[in-house]
Amino acid sequence: MANQVFANNREVSCKAAAGKSICAFPDVCFTPPENPATPPGVPIPYPNTGMASDTTGGSTSVKISNKEVMLKNKSCFKKSMGDEAGCAAKKGVITSKNRGKVYFTMWSMDVKVEGQNVVRAMDTTTHNHMSSMPGNTPPWPYIDEIAPPDIPVCTACAAKK
Repeated sequence: MANQVFANNREVSCKAAAGKSICAFPDVCFTPPENPATPPGVPIPYPNTGMASDTTGGSTSVKISNKEVMLKNKSCFKKSMGDEAGCAAKKGVITSKNRGKVYFTMWSMDVKVEGQNVVRAMDTTTHNHMSSMPGNTPPWPYIDEIAPPDIPVCTACAAKK
């Protein structure tokens, strides 16, 4: 469900939003091999997905649809999905984790909530974190609603109706 609160013509990310970062790729994780001769596992790339409904660490006094708002370097999605098969002992190649957190790497430069920049649709994320940085994926966009600019009605077209 869209929350209809925008910053810079892009919907603000919050726990009530329907936004997601879909198929961040590659999330390279060690996967248990068929042959036990490769103890750490076989590195296989997986697509990874994070959902706004998994927001944690957001705003406490400002709410959208009575839910917390995502904030720069403070909030995250508490889990990601898609790399469950990468469950060998080491898991993620960089983070040694699977189903890790999702953090934003971009945000609004001029819209703040509780003194922190807000994150919006089309800001980038990195997935499968054990802690804040680094993630196990390259930066990937967070998708949600975008507000089109107001377009004036053509007076010539309006006169013909």
